[in-house]
Amino acid sequence: MTSLAGSAVSADLLAHASGTLDDSAFFSDLRTGKAPAEMVRDVFGQYYLWRNQFHRWLGVCVVKSPAFGTEFDASLVLTGLVEHIAEEVGGDHHGLAVRMLRALGVRRPSSVEPLPVTAAYCASFPARFLAPERDGAEAVAALAGREIASPVRNRVVIDALAEHYGVVSGLEFLTVHETKGPGQFAALWDVLVNGYFADETLMLRAARREIGEHVAFWDEVYAHLSRRLTGAPA
Repeated sequence: MTSLAGSAVSADLLAHASGTLDDSAFFSDLRTGKAPAEMVRDVFGQYYLWRNQFHRWLGVCVVKSPAFGTEFDASLVLTGLVEHIAEEVGGDHHGLAVRMLRALGVRRPSSVEPLPVTAAYCASFPARFLAPERDGAEAVAALAGREIASPVRNRVVIDALAEHYGVVSGLEFLTVHETKGPGQFAALWDVLVNGYFADETLMLRAARREIGEHVAFWDEVYAHLSRRLTGAPA
């Protein structure tokens, strides 16, 4: 195992998340107010649909967790993942997400239909990490990367919605993840280092890749909605 300082891992991933967001078409247009309000609303509608399935991604990590009686610390791995799942349920994340969508103008979040790109993204994590050749540590690393990117992404969103779209309330879903994201990342990374004895250099690469996948999802949704708005071929 190669061990890196936790602060160095966090700094690297935060810098990568910031740079990836800077290069994003959607988040660049959101920052400047260039994205039409109705399109911003619809992009977040698709995000809501994916976020409703995030517990399934955590489930993948549970399925790929090590067995008891092996060299790995199965108790630590499962405890870390179960705590994350408990936060998803006990923190009423779905209710907070519904309030956020209503603040953005979506009156009936249950009526939002998934785009093909959203359905593909929802299925992508199980498709990739349930494969026999992928191990549980890589799945946890990918999940940790997505978690540490959330506060960076949410700060961009909160500032842009207030400055350009007049949305300053109903955003508790974003603010709670902005404060809890680093702690959730640290807990998941502890699972990797002390439960899986994982090589942090390899896991860092997996986390960076997942940050890219996550931002690409937003851009692909935005591109699809832009083509639909202009009547261009999908």
